[in-house]
Amino acid sequence: MGRLKTLHLITTLPRLSGAADNTRYTANLLDQSRYEVHLAFGAAEPDTSSVAPHVRVIALPSLVRPIAPIRDGRVTWELYRLMQRERYDIVHTHNSKAGVVGRLAARLAGVPIIVHTAHTISFAASTSALVNWLYRITERAIAPFTAQIITVSRLNTTAYLDAGIGTPDRFTTIYSGVETARFLARPDRDACRAELGIAPPEQFVLWIGRLNRQKDPFTFVRGCRLLANEFPSARFALVGEDSVGESLEPEVRALIEDLHLSDTVRLLGYRSDIPRVLAAADLVLHSSLYEGLGRSVIETMLAGVPLVATAVDGVREAVLPGQRGGFLVPPQDPAALADAAARLLRDPELANALSASGRKWAAEHFQVEDMVKRIDHLYRQLWQLKGDRHR
Repeated sequence: MGRLKTLHLITTLPRLSGAADNTRYTANLLDQSRYEVHLAFGAAEPDTSSVAPHVRVIALPSLVRPIAPIRDGRVTWELYRLMQRERYDIVHTHNSKAGVVGRLAARLAGVPIIVHTAHTISFAASTSALVNWLYRITERAIAPFTAQIITVSRLNTTAYLDAGIGTPDRFTTIYSGVETARFLARPDRDACRAELGIAPPEQFVLWIGRLNRQKDPFTFVRGCRLLANEFPSARFALVGEDSVGESLEPEVRALIEDLHLSDTVRLLGYRSDIPRVLAAADLVLHSSLYEGLGRSVIETMLAGVPLVATAVDGVREAVLPGQRGGFLVPPQDPAALADAAARLLRDPELANALSASGRKWAAEHFQVEDMVKRIDHLYRQLWQLKGDRHR
C-alpha cells in the first residue's frame, strides 16, 4: 500500500474544542510514510497554531455552522471540485455540517473511502425541532455511502442506531484521545492555588467549557449561588470562551451580578494551562445539555479531580455515579448539581476515592496515540476491503 491521500474536513477549528483537538491530533500524528494529510475547515476563528507543518491546511470561507442553503450549496460544489482535483483516497469528515456537505461532495466526486466522526449527536444539538429533524433525515440518507461512522462513545452509537441512522456494521467507537501526560503530571497544587488567589481554607470549584448554550454555564452559576450559602468560603471560576460567535459571556456576567456573586465567581477566560488550573481545584462541575463524551470530563478525571456532571450522552459512559469519577445529575437542575457538589465537598475521603478510580480508568482509555493507531488501523482495513472488492 502506497501513501494514501487523506482529507480531514471539520466545520470549525477553534481552540478549546474537543472535536477540533481530536481532528488536529489525528492529522498531525498519522504516519507520514503512509498518509499525505490535508486539513480543511470553515472560516469561524480557526486555530492552526498547533497543526503540524507537514499537514496542508485549506480554509473554506463558505463553510458555516448554521444551515444556509446558498452557502451550503456553494461549499459542497467547492469541496466536490477540490476532491476531484486532489483525487483523495480517504475523506474523513468531522462534526455535523462538514459531515453532511463533505460526505455528499465525496460521494459525487467518487472518493473511494468516506469516514465520518460524530463528535456529538447531530440531530439533538439544536434548539429548533425542525433543524434536528432535518439532520436526522439527512444522516439517514448519507449513512449508506459512509464506509464507517466513528463515535466517541458506545452510547452515541446506540443513539444513532435508535434514530434509524445506519446499521451496526457501519459504526466504530474510538474514544477521543487526550494528551494524558499533561494531566497526569500533577503540577504543584499550592503554587497553582496561589497563582489563582485561592487561600486556605477556601475551596475552589471550577467549570471548564465553551461559553455557549450546549455547555449551559447558567446552571453552573445558579448552582454556585446555592453552594455559596452552605460554603461561604468557597470560590468559583469559569474557564473558557466561545470564539465562533455564540458566546454567552455577557449573559453569564449579568447573571453573576443578579445573584450577588461578583465577589465569589470569576470568569478566567481562555487558559492554555488547563492542567495547572485543574491542579488548583477541589471540584469540577460540568453542566452540558448534550455531549459526545465530554473532553473536559476526561481531562478532569486524568487530573485526579472529583466532578459532578450532567447525565447526558457519552458522559454516562465515563462517570459511574458513586463508583468512578464522581456523580451525575440531570441537566438544567442547579439544585441537584449543588446537592451532589456539596456531598463531595463535605466528604473529602469519598471525593478522593472517586477521583482516583476515574483517573485510573481515563489513563487506560484515552491515550491520544492509541486513538490515532485505531484510526490508522481502520483506514488500512477499509482500504484492504476496497481492494478486495475490486479484484
